[in-house]
Amino acid sequence: MAEPVVRLTSLRVDFHTADGVEQVIRDVTLRIDPGEIVGLVGESGCGKSVTAKLLLGILPMPPARLKNGTVEMFGRDLAMLGAVERDTLKKHVAYVPQDPSAVLNPSFTIASQMIDMIVWYESDRRLLEYFRRRHSKRHVARAHDFAAELLGKVQIADPDDVLRRYPVQLSGGMRQRVLLAMALSGRPKLMIADEPTTALDVTVQKRTIDLLKDLAQREHLAGLYITHDLGVAREICARTYVMYAGTTVENGPTAELLDRPLHPYTRGLVEAIPSLAGGLPHAIAGQVPDYLSPPPGCRFAPRCGEARDLCRAVPESVIREGRREVSCWLYERETVA
Repeated sequence: MAEPVVRLTSLRVDFHTADGVEQVIRDVTLRIDPGEIVGLVGESGCGKSVTAKLLLGILPMPPARLKNGTVEMFGRDLAMLGAVERDTLKKHVAYVPQDPSAVLNPSFTIASQMIDMIVWYESDRRLLEYFRRRHSKRHVARAHDFAAELLGKVQIADPDDVLRRYPVQLSGGMRQRVLLAMALSGRPKLMIADEPTTALDVTVQKRTIDLLKDLAQREHLAGLYITHDLGVAREICARTYVMYAGTTVENGPTAELLDRPLHPYTRGLVEAIPSLAGGLPHAIAGQVPDYLSPPPGCRFAPRCGEARDLCRAVPESVIREGRREVSCWLYERETVA
């Protein structure tokens, strides 16, 4: 079996603030294999973005501090690497943000922005080398050709025309494809996408999802897809991790997890999806706990209709049905005969 591209084990991250220590990430376990898109779902404020920033290497430390667990990327334990080696690994990670309008500069053409990024990667992110190459006609021409090639990979029919345009001249779906092309400019092995289809209409969203799946297979990319939309997770993610208040409470193959959720929180998320049959969705009562003083034991217990005294202790992770994993006292560990 191939080495996982990402493996987080029993991760804990605290934030040291003026108000005290916020226990934002208490127990996160996650694995992403080559060529696989994995979903990370949960309510706003549950720790999804903190986990993504840690993998991207942009989580500010301090105030954040890694208190426990391991972070392995591309077979390397980040805790065992120096700053230069960690920076080298970061070159293999690409990020696709939620809103292209917040990333693409309206004052510059698509060509200018893509060439900047390509030359930056080719310069090994060294500033003086970047300036030298950016003022070289040969390097700029080669970067322009590569930009057109990347736009073709994301199924843009006339790359040369798009390169001449400004972001405001492109539709939302086209701008999102440009961001995907820019993410590929560093030839990444891992792509982290943070709700990249949220602002798109349904038909464009479907085409973008199909494109992401195609890119993962064609470029042999691993992907982490962060979303609160379970329908999108079903479409694009082979496996999904459900995250609540800094803990991964359940994971497994996406279709099985959504069709037969085990954890009460996962069931609550599924029941909150509006139905075409009519009727109001069932909202989960309460809210994500205060990380300055989180509840002991299971963090979902204060909102759980099935909570009992045992939930005051941290639940163990239990393997169910071979491929499902859930952290909940409602389940006992399966025994092998």
